[in-house]
Amino acid sequence: MSTHDLPAPRPAVWPSVGFTDVDAGTRFLTDVLGFVVTALHREDDGTVVHGEARRPDGDGGVMFGSRGKTGDWGALGAAGVYVVAPDAAGVEAAWQRAQAAGVEVLTPLHATDYDPATFAVRDNDGNLWSMGTYLGE
Repeated sequence: MSTHDLPAPRPAVWPSVGFTDVDAGTRFLTDVLGFVVTALHREDDGTVVHGEARRPDGDGGVMFGSRGKTGDWGALGAAGVYVVAPDAAGVEAAWQRAQAAGVEVLTPLHATDYDPATFAVRDNDGNLWSMGTYLGE
C-alpha cells in the first residue's frame, strides 16, 4: 500500500520515536500495531534518517528513525504514543498480535469508563505504545 492509497486527511501531529534496531521497530509498528510504512529513508550504512508509518485508515501516523545515530534521532529518548483504532475490534486484533509477538505488556486489554477497549505495551527500545478507541475531548 502506498501513501496515495491511504485515506485523507493526513495527520497534522506526528509523534516521533527513535529505535536502536529500526528494523525490529518497523516490524513492531506493522506486525503488532497494524501501521503501514509510507516512507523509509536510509543512509548508505543502513541508518534510518527518516521513516513514516500511518494507520491504514489514515487517522494518525508516527515518524521514526535510528536512535543514537546521525540526524535528529540521536537525542530522542523513549516516547509514549497513544494510537486510536477505529473500533474495539481493531484494538482487540492489535492486542492479539501483541500477545503473539511476545512484547512486554504494561496494561492488558481492558475497558475504562471512557474507552471500551484499551491496552499498553512497550517495544524493544522502551517506547510505550497504548491503543484504544478514545478520540479525546
